Amino acid sequence: MSKVNSPHTAKARVVIVGPGAMGCLLAALLSRAAALEVALLDYRPDRAKLLNEQGIIIESPAGADTVPVRCTAEPKQLETADLVIIFTKAYDTAAAAQHCASIVGSNTSVLTLQNGLGNYQVLQEYLPAEQILAGTTSSGATLLGVGRIRQAGIGRIILGSPTSNHALADSAVGLLRSAGLQTELTVDINAVLWRKVLINCAINPLTALTRRRNGELWESAPLRGLAAQVADEVYRVGQAVGINWGKFDPRREVEEVCRATATNQSSMLQDVLAGRRTEVEYITGSVAQAAEQHGLSAPLCQCLTALIEGLTEQHIQ
Repeated sequence: MSKVNSPHTAKARVVIVGPGAMGCLLAALLSRAAALEVALLDYRPDRAKLLNEQGIIIESPAGADTVPVRCTAEPKQLETADLVIIFTKAYDTAAAAQHCASIVGSNTSVLTLQNGLGNYQVLQEYLPAEQILAGTTSSGATLLGVGRIRQAGIGRIILGSPTSNHALADSAVGLLRSAGLQTELTVDINAVLWRKVLINCAINPLTALTRRRNGELWESAPLRGLAAQVADEVYRVGQAVGINWGKFDPRREVEEVCRATATNQSSMLQDVLAGRRTEVEYITGSVAQAAEQHGLSAPLCQCLTALIEGLTEQHIQ
């Protein structure tokens, strides 16, 4: 079988690992850039075949648009990538690292834009630490079916290097910007990751438990109050861990995200509705674990973790 990417192409090669909602959205957005050669790497041959034939279908208020994207479940069909973006669920990070290892060369950047804490540390166990980048995205999408997503909004990407390889991070920023994506460089990626996990802790479990969209969560006085308390708890744990929050106001930030993504179903709610395992262990669970390691307690995060795990325990393998 022929290679997915030609070894003679002058285009930068980007491989996205994980064809979930966000992986499909970013693959479609990047595929529209003439200067990039984009491929999706899956682990399921049947799904990869369907995606390769069908493309990615994006639904938005303007209508439906189909974007052809190459997809394979065989890393050997891909050339060495310039940028690999990990978009699997957090509990699949180790498997994703091993699956894409053959396309990671000495000059490849590997960027995790996954939910939760601990992802880049797992990647560093399998791939060169100095080549690992981490970041967050405020874009949103709902997976409607294989390769079919509802676009909820295109936000910005913030990324940085956990090992202070800022030149590598700056190069990845330039590549993503060349595709028209709003991308920023940070020199304190851990603070960025904690800000994102704080918002996820306050929103995702509560929406999953109550089956409410983000905006509905903030419209409910009791749920709004609980979300604010969760945000405060994560903020305190972050301070103990040594996170520099700067001018970050936890309650205001959660409110702004709820309002900006009012019609969104959180990823955790999508997982619960679809009968899938959630990433709660890496969101509220990781905060509770960090608190325990620093001699603190995080009762709200512990409670939410237990409730979600109890709700979905049949899906945890």
